[in-house]
Amino acid sequence: MPRYTTTPAYRHALRDIRRGTAAAAMIGLFVNLLHLAMPLFTIQIYDRVIASGSYETLVALAGLVVVVLGFQAVLDYLRHRIFAILGAQVAGRLGRDVFEASVETTLRDGAAAAAGSIRDLGDLRSFIASGAIALPMDLAMAPLFLFVLWLLHPVYGLVGLTAALILSSIAIATEVLARRPTARATLAAGNVHIETAAAIRNAEVITAMGMLPAVARRWRRSQAEALDSVERRRAVAKALASAAKALRVGLQVAVLSTGAALVIQREVSGGTIIAASVLMARLLLPFEQMIEGWRQWVDAMGAGERLREVLNRGATRRSRSPIRVARGRLTADRVGYVPPGQDTPLIRNVSFQIEAGELLGIVGPSGAGKSTLARLVVGLWAPTAGGIYLDGQSTYTHERGSFGEAVGYLPQDPLLLDGTVRDNISRFRDGDMTEVVAAARLAGVHELIGTLPQGYETRLADAGSRLSGGQRQRIALARAVFGEPKLLVLDEPNSNLDAEGEAALVEAIEIARRRGTTVLVIAQRMSILKRADKLMVMKDGTVAQFGDRVEVLAALGPRRAGQGITPIPSREGVK
Repeated sequence: MPRYTTTPAYRHALRDIRRGTAAAAMIGLFVNLLHLAMPLFTIQIYDRVIASGSYETLVALAGLVVVVLGFQAVLDYLRHRIFAILGAQVAGRLGRDVFEASVETTLRDGAAAAAGSIRDLGDLRSFIASGAIALPMDLAMAPLFLFVLWLLHPVYGLVGLTAALILSSIAIATEVLARRPTARATLAAGNVHIETAAAIRNAEVITAMGMLPAVARRWRRSQAEALDSVERRRAVAKALASAAKALRVGLQVAVLSTGAALVIQREVSGGTIIAASVLMARLLLPFEQMIEGWRQWVDAMGAGERLREVLNRGATRRSRSPIRVARGRLTADRVGYVPPGQDTPLIRNVSFQIEAGELLGIVGPSGAGKSTLARLVVGLWAPTAGGIYLDGQSTYTHERGSFGEAVGYLPQDPLLLDGTVRDNISRFRDGDMTEVVAAARLAGVHELIGTLPQGYETRLADAGSRLSGGQRQRIALARAVFGEPKLLVLDEPNSNLDAEGEAALVEAIEIARRRGTTVLVIAQRMSILKRADKLMVMKDGTVAQFGDRVEVLAALGPRRAGQGITPIPSREGVK
């Protein structure tokens, strides 16, 4: 697996883990030392109390052990609390960075690149909070119990050492034999999850076109493969775990038999038999836990490595210092863009400038790079060459909070988030209701919202899938114009609109321009660009024509149809 440099958040999380585990290790040291109380108590009971018949000694020893056990319980609780707090602290430390890095990675490399990162963070927190992270600490105390067994008699120590080595071998065998089935199970489970999510997203098409039986058969095959892989892994792990449990009982029998033989030979006292049995149980406990815990450690380390990868892949050059956008002048300077993992550029040497309050229309055939340019303009992707600047600041590196307050964006396929209509229009800010209604009126959707069950408080689920395409597009337009942005980028905003909706869109664009908003509109139909100040024609990722709208249309002449542009019926009275 490739190595990556660590981000500050990841380094701080590692520092927290080191400090927390160090504190827990100190407490664990005393907890393990206190585990010696019971074996010592047993020896004293058999060798002193029973032999002397002293009730006073019995009461004193019992009282002392009760105090020790109480203190041990308190320390053990404190150790568990440290792990619980540490798990929450690590999740809190990494949560926002992982979420933001996942979004950035998804924008650049696709959803699969960051899939499961939030689940990995939850798994890492559970691993720490459960106390499984303490396994090496408990294993580190094994020499102490072996030493005490050796003090009781070297044969006890030899039996304990042999038992520890046998259980360690089983743990290693479990990892080796279960590694491939585990990898196959993880991959198969991921495929099932992807297919399920895709089927749910496309439920309408699947049902309408009678694809459900075929899709269900494919899903069943994937599920069967996943279940088979899981069952193979589980069978291997359970078989070895069962063998380990049976072996542990056998080892307890071995230490009791050894003790009996030593007592018969008068090499040890009878009290050492029970003491050795208790010590053996405590010695072997972490080795038995290692059989299951090894996999937990491997999974946790894998989750940590994936989180580090996502944090580094999602790291950006974006500024964290807010910069207010005062005017809204947009400049593109020799912009080029090559998608990650590809050699062919989608955008090549694109340059233009539009002043505050101007409307730039971008037209061209499908695949010309229009939507790619829109994403570069709003800073979703970093240009491979050149740059795009809003009031002199890069749209990609601009701090996202202040940039978002100054920019409105309506993508080609507008999606709404789960929440109320008001939440979506206000961009989930604590926006004043007056501003929300003003944006809805500007987008011509205020009356439509009034027909919804709870009006602006109507909850939208599944990205607003219960609304029509035109309704989603108009609510998304209201979201774009909310807060009177300085720059408005609209990618085919009339693709799902009827004549009434398109008229409202044209009016909204005109009002925004009068307020001084810079507007960039990508369109296939020239009907919404009749008032554009400038027109840019794109073809094969480059600028074929750019300039004043009337001059560009005149220069194109009969070639307009070949550029994928729908002509304006008449230019009379158009400025």
